[in-house]
Order: sequence, then structure tokens, then C-alpha cells
Amino acid sequence: MAASTARIVIRHLSGSKINQIEQFDLAGLQEITIGRDPTSRLNYDLARDDEVSRRHAVIRVNNDKELYFRLADLNSSNGTFLNGERIGGEVELLPEDIVELGSGGPKFIFDVQPRPANLPARTRSMAAASVAAADAETRILTPAPKAGATVEHAAADTRQRTAATDTAALAKVPIGKATIQRMLFDERRKARGVLIGSIAAVVVLAVLGGGALLWHSHEVNVQMAQELAAAEAKAEQTRAQTNAAIAKATGLSPDQITKMGNATVYVENKWALFDGETRKPLFQRYVKDSGQWLPCFVRLKDGTVVRWLTLDDKAATLPIGEDSTGSGFVIDSRGFILTNKHMAAAWKTRYEDFPGNGTWRGAIYTLNGRLRYTIADMWDEDSDKKLSNWIPDSGGYVFEGNRPVLISQDRREVFANNEVLSVQFPGTRMSINATLLRTSIDADVAVLKIDTPDSLSKLDLVPKEYDAKVGQRIVLLGYPGISQKTLLIQHTNEAGHVATRGVMIPEPTVTEGTLSKLSPQRKEQGPDQSQGNLTTLGSLGDTYQLDISASAGDSGGPVLTSDGQVLGLLTYGSTRSEHVSFATPVKYVRELLQLQLQ
Repeated sequence: MAASTARIVIRHLSGSKINQIEQFDLAGLQEITIGRDPTSRLNYDLARDDEVSRRHAVIRVNNDKELYFRLADLNSSNGTFLNGERIGGEVELLPEDIVELGSGGPKFIFDVQPRPANLPARTRSMAAASVAAADAETRILTPAPKAGATVEHAAADTRQRTAATDTAALAKVPIGKATIQRMLFDERRKARGVLIGSIAAVVVLAVLGGGALLWHSHEVNVQMAQELAAAEAKAEQTRAQTNAAIAKATGLSPDQITKMGNATVYVENKWALFDGETRKPLFQRYVKDSGQWLPCFVRLKDGTVVRWLTLDDKAATLPIGEDSTGSGFVIDSRGFILTNKHMAAAWKTRYEDFPGNGTWRGAIYTLNGRLRYTIADMWDEDSDKKLSNWIPDSGGYVFEGNRPVLISQDRREVFANNEVLSVQFPGTRMSINATLLRTSIDADVAVLKIDTPDSLSKLDLVPKEYDAKVGQRIVLLGYPGISQKTLLIQHTNEAGHVATRGVMIPEPTVTEGTLSKLSPQRKEQGPDQSQGNLTTLGSLGDTYQLDISASAGDSGGPVLTSDGQVLGLLTYGSTRSEHVSFATPVKYVRELLQLQLQ
């Protein structure tokens, strides 16, 4: 059996994971599933790796008496290729084999480290006619060299004595590729005693060559350090220029801006929704209409229109879930971070389908009916077709994949998982895993927690009695998607695999604006008793309207006063005007924070 420290190493050569390395501990490992399904052990990007099926292939591990691996295609749409040849059924998988998912799709190198003795790398495939000659050239037998002869002369004599015999034997027996590999491996193992003498003769040359390699490695490290220093210097220069401009406009000093920026984090999230009964991922059915993909809905017998959810990943479906990036800020030096609920627990907020297609339409089918549909406006306020208000956490009805037929009559409960929830501080390369602690039931606010041994720089809230004024200057910190990115070019050399990749170094964008409108939300007594109490509400709830340039990625970022205190956190943007955004006041997060920070 393999040692507990052994691991499978996957080096990605192309696709969305190019130049990345993934490792899997062999202890207790039985298989590695491959595909775009979020539950796959080796999962690919749903949008960018469209050559890969949701359940594309699997690497099976046999770790009983002897360790070996098998690769199998799972009836994928575009096939699985091993070293350039399409496979059918299960095939043997050896270290340094190249696996390709679909012709022209993502490629990776399979390896095992440390390499077990019974798993040599695959020998190049040869034609039967050339196998004998090749084996005669590579085979080394055990007879000792004659007295006074050099190691090279002895090896040459040995090859001449055995070439004819080996050629005749190979010509009589049909030899498969696996048999050739075993024969070569056995012969090389027997020759280790003879090779010891030649290895000793090479040691002196190796020492000299090693010195040259060490010098080259030193030069590469120096060059990488210089590139890193240059990138950091450029980022610092950009920060200084931005801070000076904002300080002039807002009255905040560069030191204040730097402190606030250090407490503002880049948030990354990836989540998926699962059926509570089967524990399987849930998918949304789609249909293509006039060149556009539209989400599908089903009208039940009582007239209610519900989403067409299914467990079938082979139909025209996409998994319920999404990847998103946004902003947040440290609210307590022990590692408590504030961000939007729609960033950290998006399944508790309204689910949006293809917001970029500009149509907001859906296709409605009839329960147990034919595959015919009518088109509805998902934003229609005047009918029962209000389809855009579904919150995934509320559950739904599950249908067959290709027919509007319920698989159970009751509404199904669901649960969601944050597959990725991490934060990254300004000027750093590494992200830190975060835990979702609590979400507000009244506002778009969530509290995260990261584990850190250091006391973090934090932002302060405005006092409880603070009176916000229309027209006052405000500052927004965040990581908008349209902002220029700072990239660090990183060179790596791991186990001889040299790679170059760009690593994003987050730098918050500072934007100045104005608080342009206060929420009208309030309760008051009517002019007479017959009218009772009156409640005035804003269409977007109790929010501040801002005149500021904000975009996707700024969500969750702190909105600050000219004194550097948090007035609210950015929550919504307007699709009609690039200068109109909305922020949640901090009064809605005080109770939430008090519960978590005790």
C-alpha cells in the first residue's frame, strides 16, 4: 500500500485552471470525479470550460495490495483523451500521462508524488518492428565487465551479446505495450548494481554542474524579487496619487485614507443550492427562444407560477448558484467583517436570471402539458406572473428534466453551501477563508469571521445619534469590477514544472460623492382616528440614495463620512443611471453586530 504521505498531483496545462496545481491525499481516496458539476472533486468553470461535461470522467484508485490507477469516461459529450487518443471504457493511468477533456479542451498532467516503485512513467509507444532494436539499445544486463575494461566498453559488449537473442525472442511472441513497459522496468531494476560504478564516476561532474545550477537558481530568485519589488512600488505610487486626489476633494488625510483602505477587503463567493431530500444539486431548466436563453416556469393547477427546478443535469439546465466578487470591511480587530447579505448568503435574497440580456423574460409551461410555452415579463407587477421575486432559501417544486411533471407533489425544502467564501486584504497575494456567522432579517447585511493571530485595522461606525444630512460629502471604498487591476507576474518552478501566471493584488478604489436623498420610511399618527397609524415607505426600503459612481464589485463596501466613520454600506446600484446608488444605514447592523461581537 502507498504511504500515507503519497498524493496525486494534477498540473493543469490549459483551460480556466491553466498553470494551477491541485493535490489529493491518497489516504482513504477511492476516486476523483472530473467535470463542471460543483460537487466534482476536480471541478471546472461552468462558463469557460464548456467542452467539459458536468460529469465528464473519473480517476479510480486501487490502493489495496498494489497501487494503480484507472481512467474512465462517463459518457461525456466530447470524449476523454489519454496522451492524444480517445478512450473507451476504463484504461490504465500512469504518472506523467496527459489527460484531455474533449478535443481541444482542458488538459492536465497526472502524477503521483512521491513516485511508487511499481509506477514508472509511461514508455513511448513504438511500432512492433522497432521494439526489438529499441529494447536491445536500452537493456543493460548483469555480467561484470572484463578486467581493465571501462564501464562503457563492458556495456557495449553486453549489448552486442544479447541483441540477437532478444530480437529473436520478441519476434516469436506478440508483445503489448504494457508487457514492454514491465520488461523494461524489470531489466532496469536488475541493472542497478552495474550502474553504481558509473554513477560514482559522474559524481564529480554532478558537483560541478550543481554549482552552476545553484548559481542560475540564485539569479532567477533575484530577478523574481526585483519584479515583485517593482510591482509593489508601482502599486504604492498609484495608491499615493489616488489618496492625494481624494484628500484634496474630501478633506481626509492620506494617512486616514490608507488606514481605511487597509480595513477594506475584497470578498469572493461561490455557492450552490441542493435538494433537502436527495442532497443532490438543484438545476434551473432553460429554453432557447429567438437566440436567447430564458428561464422556464410551470403554471400549477391553482394558477400559481413556479420555477422549473430539476435534479436532472443532462437536460438544458444550469445549477442554481453563482460566483461573485464584492467588498467588505473590518468592523472589529478580532476578525469580524461586514458585507452584504447578497454577497455572503445570496440564497437568502432574490435570485436573478441572465440580468445582462436586457429582456427579463421567462417561458411558462403548463403542468403535465406539452412542451409549449408562453413568454412572460418577469417584472410584470400587474399579474400573477411576478416571476423575479423567488428567494432560493424558500424552496420550490422539483420537476422532471424534460417534462413539466412533478416528481413529488409537495414543495421541497432546500439548503445551500458556500463552496468558496474568502477575503483578501489590500496589497496581499493570499486569500483567507471566511465563515458566515449571521445575516440580518431586516437589511442586506451579513457578518463574517476570519481567524487571524494579529489585531486588524478596523473602521468605526458613526455615533448612534448621528444625523445624516442631504448634500453632505461621502466617500466610498470598494473593489468595482470596472476598476483597473494590479497584477503581479509570478514565476513558479515546482517539481520541474515551470509556469508563469498573473496574481491579482487587490487595491481598493476610492470614490467621492454626495448623499442625495434620505429614505422616507417612518410611522405616524393619521390626521383622525378613522385613518389609524400611517406608514411611509421607500420603494427600496430604508436606504440612503447616493450621487456617486459605483458598480458591481462595490457591494458591501463602506460608505464613509468626511471624518472617516461608516455611515452605511453600499447595497444597490441603479441600472438606469451610473451615478445613482443606494446604501444601507448602519442603524440596521447595530443589533446584528452586538450579538456577534459579545
